[in-house]
Amino acid sequence: MTGSLLAEPYPTADQWKLLVEQFSSEAIAHKLLLAQVPYVFKDEPLKFALFRKTIADAFEVEPSNVFIVGSAMSGRSLKGADIEKQYSTESDIDTLIISESLFTSYVMKSLSWVKQITKPDFTKTPPKSKDIPAASARYVGMLADNAEKGIWRPDSLPNDVPARIEFFQRFSEVSLKTLGLQLSEDTVAKVNGRVARSYEDAVRNLSASIHRLRNEFRGEKSEGVLDPVLDPNTDVATAISG
Repeated sequence: MTGSLLAEPYPTADQWKLLVEQFSSEAIAHKLLLAQVPYVFKDEPLKFALFRKTIADAFEVEPSNVFIVGSAMSGRSLKGADIEKQYSTESDIDTLIISESLFTSYVMKSLSWVKQITKPDFTKTPPKSKDIPAASARYVGMLADNAEKGIWRPDSLPNDVPARIEFFQRFSEVSLKTLGLQLSEDTVAKVNGRVARSYEDAVRNLSASIHRLRNEFRGEKSEGVLDPVLDPNTDVATAISG
């Protein structure tokens, strides 16, 4: 029966190749976010609840607004070329927090950096705009592209920007607290993540990744910003790890 594949909690590589062809990207995204305990906690669902509460307390959101994505959720890489690569104990727990207020807060903090690098020199008449280095312009583009889609990611900012530092500091503290939960020995301790403005934005973000995975399976070219959750070996992914 076709529907049974969508109910499979942790599809194999071959099942993923069938799954993305048989079902819409949106349906798969809903499945991944709502229909299962993430792979990393599959044998201890109670600890998933404790993990969500720990993240929620750190970011002042409800536990129900905390999700896990990436290989810790699916049990394997969701990059086409690496689909055979199973979840590794060396992997991070990639966390998705859904909160409009948190999203707005980090976007506004990010705009403080944008203001700093773009503020014109008002001592000139007329005011003279700054020349923005190409490296900074790249981050501004990433920040705007993701924010327009309702997603804030720390890799949209350079390493030394306060908003990014604060975000990773919170996750660093969470990682230490996670160890305090006495997770299984094969459960990773390092945590990172992103913030979605709404559940709908989170679904669209994950759906785009699933759509890209399908295109990779088909050998078709995919366009768009690389996602560190799906592309762990890229420069962008290196940036997100801090």
